[in-house]
Amino acid sequence: MRTVVLRVVALALLLLLVLVGAIAVRTMQRLPDTTVYLVRDLGTSFTLEPVHRRLGRGSVEERVRQQLAALAAGASDDAAERQLSTLVPADVVVRSARLDDGVLTVDLSMGFERGGGSAMMIGRLHQLFYTLTQPGDVDAVRLLLEGVEVRSFGGEGILVEQPWVRDGQPERPVW
Repeated sequence: MRTVVLRVVALALLLLLVLVGAIAVRTMQRLPDTTVYLVRDLGTSFTLEPVHRRLGRGSVEERVRQQLAALAAGASDDAAERQLSTLVPADVVVRSARLDDGVLTVDLSMGFERGGGSAMMIGRLHQLFYTLTQPGDVDAVRLLLEGVEVRSFGGEGILVEQPWVRDGQPERPVW
């Protein structure tokens, strides 16, 4: 009789462990795995705000495509309530992305440069660079438009550091 009770208890414990494991796996699948940066208008200036998203796993190029799509999509309902927005055009295309020794080289379509206003263009660059340098494997970003390295961005001639190194940058830029 004692053996039967011990077996039932052991089986109950095993079932409980399986249930806890299944719940843990489902919870981990729902947790955000990346951070995108959206823009907050402070009235006289702008800053970036981190927004956590679940984008999934994939190659470097797939990850960059998903990050850019999340930026272009802009604020979810929750982020919109916090008055966050995006400056990244919806029609921007990732032509290619590769990671070499911590430097992520991203080639975007010319649509990324379309638009105007210094604050808008600076914000767009900040959104891109801060979002792309989120994974621990990316130390810097080299930006290309249609295969040409960007040194001066937009009609305003905003100088772009190549590669743009995240280390030493402010946690949240204000412009």
